[in-house]
Amino acid sequence: MKSQITTLLVLFLLATSCTNESKNKATSSDSEYSEKYSGPIIDMHIHGYTQNGGMFGLTHPTTLRGETYQGAKNIEEHQKQTISKFHEHNVVKAIVTDGHEWYQDNPDIVLIADADEPLDTLRKKHELGKLQAIAEMAPFYAGILADDPSQMKYFELAQELGIPVGFHIFPGGPNYGIHTLPEILGGMRTYNANPLQLEKALAKYPNLKLYIMHGGWPYIEDLKALMYAHPNVYVDIAVTNWILPQEEFNKYLKSLIDAGFGNRIMYGTDQMVWPQVISIGIETVNNADFLTRDQKEDIFFDNAAEFLELSEAEITKLKNP
Repeated sequence: MKSQITTLLVLFLLATSCTNESKNKATSSDSEYSEKYSGPIIDMHIHGYTQNGGMFGLTHPTTLRGETYQGAKNIEEHQKQTISKFHEHNVVKAIVTDGHEWYQDNPDIVLIADADEPLDTLRKKHELGKLQAIAEMAPFYAGILADDPSQMKYFELAQELGIPVGFHIFPGGPNYGIHTLPEILGGMRTYNANPLQLEKALAKYPNLKLYIMHGGWPYIEDLKALMYAHPNVYVDIAVTNWILPQEEFNKYLKSLIDAGFGNRIMYGTDQMVWPQVISIGIETVNNADFLTRDQKEDIFFDNAAEFLELSEAEITKLKNP
């Protein structure tokens, strides 16, 4: 009888130990997935402006996640609020389209991008150290595809200079933009938004460093096919991280990661005149409950650092200021 009691006691203690161990593992795992990333961030998609235009002061139409945003009133307010968000969220590098004036005050952060210039002008800017990326290429708004001869020469120049090219694909512009902002987005068409239109350029220029802006949602299967075929294709997740509902964003992002492309996803905002979306985009990634802390770090910093070919010394400096 005494032997039986002893045996039962040992079994009970073993079961309790295993249960506690399982709980500890679960707690550790839960912690790994719930941890917010607060390290340095590289934003691959920001807009600066050289003059006031029709977007300033514009209220963003209600997004698919049910939110709306009030636009900055002018160039000065826009730059001040955006740079303030950079400091608030530890954005240490940002590719800024039309970022020439921003660069003067923030040379350590701003990487200048341009695409709406003649080839000779872009080449000259690069020679002067005033062009780090050809972006944002956006023939989408004029109904022109990436493989049009007028666009192919920009890919050729990007490969020649050895700098990244960022190409605009869906979901560019506010949802329903054709209808709600026809004076600005009336040329948008969904038929010319598929990422497969880039294949001709990728085949012709195999050393091209290309990233798809806005991530190519909702053409997720075609996007995966393109990334499978071409290892030099990256995506930024701009717009998707503040215009889509959290669950839809999660499905899109998880599909890319599950397919093995977690090392080619980069953070971006596509902050036009609404600086507050920087905070929302970062929060959306941090709230993706299937991401580990390391995966968040890949998206927010490591993948872009590799894509931009930052030196080990610079990476160390940015991660350990």
